[in-house]
Amino acid sequence: MTSDVMELAAKPSFDPPLEKLVTYQSKERRLVGRLLAYWHHLCRGRTYPRLKDIDPSEIGDDWRWAFLLDTARYHDFPNFKYLGPDIARYSGVFLSGEDAFTTTLLDMATHNLERVFKEGCPLLMEEDVSLYDGKRLMYRAVLLPLSDDGSKINYVLGAANGRMDDS
Repeated sequence: MTSDVMELAAKPSFDPPLEKLVTYQSKERRLVGRLLAYWHHLCRGRTYPRLKDIDPSEIGDDWRWAFLLDTARYHDFPNFKYLGPDIARYSGVFLSGEDAFTTTLLDMATHNLERVFKEGCPLLMEEDVSLYDGKRLMYRAVLLPLSDDGSKINYVLGAANGRMDDS
């Protein structure tokens, strides 16, 4: 399994005008890039957006691949407040290998949740994993911290999608 994890600065300086953001989001091909741009827009000079800032209608079709985690109820297992129907399809896809036989793609998308708490910044992941049947799945995921009080992360907005490697 190869892994390329890219991290962003805890206090990004990215604060484009709304029209520039909309243009970027419409041209960006990657779900994780569009959602990250949306998150940055919602920050509006704050370290984190709030849960109530999230508007599924602004996220559009990407909302189908998104999930919201309630971190106040997090105890070594993600507590989903929302799970989009397209990402939910992958919650029963099991990976191969002794250590990962009971691990799903959704588990992989949330397995770095502790890093979001520790580092307090968005986390982008790109991985290539083997499925139980030997096929390879390439996917990208993003975890974006949210805070209702501006300091303690109490929700995480995330999304993941991927494609099968047919080679």
